[in-house]
Amino acid sequence: MPTTKLTLSIAPEVIAKARRISKHRKTSVSAMFARYISTLEDSDYKRSSLPPMTKRALGLADGAPKVPDSWDYRDELKDILDERYDLK
Repeated sequence: MPTTKLTLSIAPEVIAKARRISKHRKTSVSAMFARYISTLEDSDYKRSSLPPMTKRALGLADGAPKVPDSWDYRDELKDILDERYDLK
């Protein structure tokens, strides 16, 4: 994939930290930046209007099986309450 040079204005201590991390990971700062941005492209853009705690909770759910479209939490709650209070 062809690349294009980009100039960023970043604090010197952040640059030093990025270089240390990239050296430890045996990659380049550019590659780390590109990977980071590509992960933000879809997930964070869609979640930007959510509160921080909700964002963290959704992050924990990443990779979990998808809930079927027909699933309704009210049915699930009713089943749980029926079982708890012997209403079945």
